[in-house]
Formats: sequence, structure tokens, C-alpha cells
Amino acid sequence: MLIKVLGFTLCTALWPAALLADSGQFLVFYKQDRKAISKVSIGPQTYLPVIDLLQFLDLPYSESASVGFVQITNGKNRLRLAKDDSQVIANDRKIALSAPVTIVKNQWLVPVDFLTKALDRTLDERIAISASGSAAVVGESDFTRFNVKVADKNKVLRLQASRPVSAEVRQLGSRVFFEFGNTPVDFTGSEGVQTAEWIRSIALEQSESANQLTIELASNVRPAKISHLSSQNAYTVEAVLQESTEAKSEASVELGRPASEAWKWRHITVDAGHGGPDRGVAIKQNTFEKDITLAIARKLRWALETRLGVTVVLSRAQDQALSLDDRIAAANLARSNLFISIHTGNLGNSTVADSFAYTAKWLAEENSATEAGNARSLFVPWWQAQRKSLTWSERLAECVQVEMNRALNGGQSLAFRRSPIKLLSALAMPAVLVEIGNARVPDFQAKVESEAFQNLVAATVAAAVEKFRPLYERP
Repeated sequence: MLIKVLGFTLCTALWPAALLADSGQFLVFYKQDRKAISKVSIGPQTYLPVIDLLQFLDLPYSESASVGFVQITNGKNRLRLAKDDSQVIANDRKIALSAPVTIVKNQWLVPVDFLTKALDRTLDERIAISASGSAAVVGESDFTRFNVKVADKNKVLRLQASRPVSAEVRQLGSRVFFEFGNTPVDFTGSEGVQTAEWIRSIALEQSESANQLTIELASNVRPAKISHLSSQNAYTVEAVLQESTEAKSEASVELGRPASEAWKWRHITVDAGHGGPDRGVAIKQNTFEKDITLAIARKLRWALETRLGVTVVLSRAQDQALSLDDRIAAANLARSNLFISIHTGNLGNSTVADSFAYTAKWLAEENSATEAGNARSLFVPWWQAQRKSLTWSERLAECVQVEMNRALNGGQSLAFRRSPIKLLSALAMPAVLVEIGNARVPDFQAKVESEAFQNLVAATVAAAVEKFRPLYERP
């Protein structure tokens, strides 16, 4: 053993810099946060810079490269590392590692098994390593592991999780993204994917900026139908194959209709009101309208994609400043079939938390000069873009209001409202602004952050859109 250690020490001391390789990133999940740490390869051995790891875990330590030691403390626990030693001392107990601790380019490096063999004893918390060896979770029992299987005659892709997990699902072109935030997940394997021609690839991307499973679909697949089977800890992606041009033409001729492409919904924009320094209404301490609208918008996107099988895009997917003009331009340029903007109410003279749907309203020029001169106002004379879609916007608002009356307004018979809202007036598609509750009402303040309430709002609006779709979508 001594000869082996001496040999490794001599090799690392004389190792040419060209043989030291950056071998990618090692992702560490800890306390609802994650950090990517650079892996270093020396020959066949993979190392991690231990000081970077300790700083992320906020562990007190002392080190001396000249003396050749690092000491880590956590309450009464002590862990001591010595340069060129393959054993570390945890509370006076020696623990063998797969390779010696070393210093390269002024960095203390430890083998990956240092985490599970030694560091977890100091933390008194479990540390689990992913099956790929490229990630670790600290303090959780383990990773949520996904197994992928193609079933139902190769038409359905099933993502089976080892435990309950919530993913934010979105579709962008031919790609389906399952975003997991700071939930530690691992992709353990697949079955039948190679034989499914409608699936190009499946990949787990993990970094500080992304923690998602990406499914690349074939070009002949329309936006997929996605379902969340929460009781089974599973998601399913169902292939919807495009019909060939010849088949469409023959079918059209047989039915006596022109051989032209049917007009179907392809794109919906969900707008989370406010964002960045524009916080919107202060609902309670450290809770603002911009946070609630984004949370509901994300849930509504998931609900619409799973119910309707269309691509749903958020005007803002995070807390960022976004002007009204930017929101309008993005939806119009994308030729969205529908636009839904989420806000909260703010009526100081009301004691009820009713929800309303709004459409654009035409104001005569002489009645709107004051509003037009106020650049910061949301209410200005409308532009021309919404004129052709206003009738359909009002039909959509009716559907939304009926569903909100049933689910959110206690069965009242409230009517939707019309207002000269700049955001809606410039949109070239059916567009509504949905105002959820009243930020001044204590009952609303108490429930607005709950998952149950936000899910109810998303499901209510999605149900309204589902009822509106056959009225508006051309067969």
C-alpha cells in the first residue's frame, strides 16, 4: 500500500500540465440550491476541488498548503485531510479513500468518494451520488430517479419517477422540456426508445442554469399530448403524428371540401403581469403581484399544454422587467392563437375577493386625451390590432368568467368587464386579462400563495379555454 501511495505521489508531483484535464462539471444540490463544481481528471482518477465544495456547503475550515493539511469542522465533528495521504481522519477514525488527497495548481483536490465516505460523517447528513457520477445531493435521502419506457405500441412515452415529483413542462418546437428547478433528479435508463421512430433523443441536462430532461421529437410529430399521473408518480408523452399531404388531400376530396390545410391552434401566449422592478401590488410582506402572477402562469401553461396539446409560451419565464410593447410584439410576431394575461385585483373599497375577466374597450378620441398623455398608464386608447378579434375576445371572456364564477366567485352571476387596456388593444388575436381576487382582502392574502389555490386558478382558466376552443378553432 505504501509503495502504491508513493508511486501516485511521485506521478502527481511530476505530472505534466497537459495531462491535467478539465472533465466537465459536478453538480451539487443543497438546501434548495445547486452549484456546479469543475471536475479535474488526473490520469484515470476524477477529483473535485474541496475548498469550492466547503464554501458552497458553508462549512468552517482551515488549511495550510505549506504544512499540508485541511481541517473541516461542524459542531463537535472534525475531519482532517493531509496532502498525499489516501486516508482522512474523521473524529479520530481513519477512513480510506480511493486515491490520495493532492494539491494541483494551488487547489486541494479530493476523489469523488470523499463525499460519501468522509464528508457525510462530518455533516451528519446523507450524501448521495447520481448513477452517472456527475452530481450529488446533500441532506436529501436520494435522487428522484426517472426511468423511461415506450409503451402502447410505441405511441406513448412514460417517465416513471421513484417518488412524487413536480416538473414544469413546456414545449418549444420539436422539443419537450421537463424542468425540475432545484429538485435533484437522475435519469437511470430507458426501454423501447430506440424502436420509437417519433423520438429522436432523450437527455438530462444539469448545470447551474438548467436542470431538465429534454425530449427531442421527430419532425412529423405535432405538439405532443402530455399528462401528469400524480397518483402513479409518472408523466406520459403521447405522439400525435402529422398526416401526410396526400392523405389530407384525399380525405378533403372525399368529404367534398377544398384540399387546404385545416386551421388549428398551434400557439398560446400566457402573460405573467409585471416583473423585475415593477412588482405590482404588494399583497403582504415580501409577497408581490409579480410573484403570484408568474407562479399561476407557470401552472396555467402546464394545464393548457396537457389539456389542449398546443405550444404554450410564457411572456416572461422568470422575474424580469418586460415592457408592454415587448409582450405585445412577441405575441403578435409569434402569431399566437390566444393571449391570456394574469393579474391580481386591487380594490381598496371592496371587502370581497371576486375574480374578473377583462377585454379591450374602444374609447372615443375626445374621451381619451388624458389617458393618452399618461405614458405610464395601462389604460390608453386602443390601437387597431384588436378590432378584428374583439368579438372572439369577448366570447373567450364569457367562458372565463363563467368558470371563475363557478370555481372562484362562489357561484355568483358576475359579468366580464371591458376596459381600454393598452396591452390587450394592440394584440392581433383573441385576448383577455384575468384579474384574480383582491389583494386588499385578508382571505385572499391568506390563500394566494398556496399550491392548492394556484392550481385551482390554473385549472379554472384552462377549463374555460378548453370550452372556448371548439367555438373558435376552425375544423
